[in-house]
Amino acid sequence: MSKNLIDKIDYTVFCVNEFARTHSLPYRVAFDYLDRYDAIDYITDFYVENSQQPMRLMLQDMAECCRSRGGTLV
Repeated sequence: MSKNLIDKIDYTVFCVNEFARTHSLPYRVAFDYLDRYDAIDYITDFYVENSQQPMRLMLQDMAECCRSRGGTLV
């Protein structure tokens, strides 16, 4: 595996963990929610840009991505 792919995976896991912690959700529930509403794709597709912003903004972006696709959890 390339270093870039490993970095993307690590960052995605970190984002899901932070989302789960912030919203008091089990990891699996957070992952399923983010995956269902395309936030996982958002994290990975824009990895370079996303990884350079504060986590607080990334969490807001993830929640907005889900809301814009019908998510109602946050």
